[in-house]
Amino acid sequence: MPGAVRPANRILVINSGDTPLKGLKYLLEAVAEIRRTKNIELVIVGEPMKNGYTQGLIESLRLGDCARYTGKIDTDKLVQHYSEATMLVVPSIYEGFGLPAAEAMACGAPVISTTAGALPEVVGDAGILVPPGDTRAIVESIKTLLDDENRRRQLGVLGKERVARLFNWDTAAKETAEVYRDAIEKQAYVKAG
Repeated sequence: MPGAVRPANRILVINSGDTPLKGLKYLLEAVAEIRRTKNIELVIVGEPMKNGYTQGLIESLRLGDCARYTGKIDTDKLVQHYSEATMLVVPSIYEGFGLPAAEAMACGAPVISTTAGALPEVVGDAGILVPPGDTRAIVESIKTLLDDENRRRQLGVLGKERVARLFNWDTAAKETAEVYRDAIEKQAYVKAG
């Protein structure tokens, strides 16, 4: 987003479903530890479930002054959040495709993600990958990026390049055609054999 400024301490997470599979617990634990020595802000895109486990964690970890939910937002506001984030953290225990990681990378935000599901295929070498459920690894990765503006900038550039190269209509069409071609060839082989 033109004119967007990335502060040095704003962590973004997308929490479209307030469920344990999203792994927000591990990020909240990491933020609680990091804030002992660093001034940080956690922006949670989404809404907490009424009396949900996440809200209880925020209260028990005393993060109410540094963690905030955005509520429901439109696409323009989401792009703005990606463009103004120091980094996006995807702490999922399991994830299908990992659209938030790709969206953040397209906006130039550095990404820390777990290796759950398809996330490594999305993030690749354009982000930092950590094991799912590993609070310590999340802490260390966040601290590394908070302390290294050049690394954040480098990952932002790599992320934009990766998304542009891999996640576009031309690539999708070519890969789909290849799948069909392989299926047709296999079917012809079976019929001939």
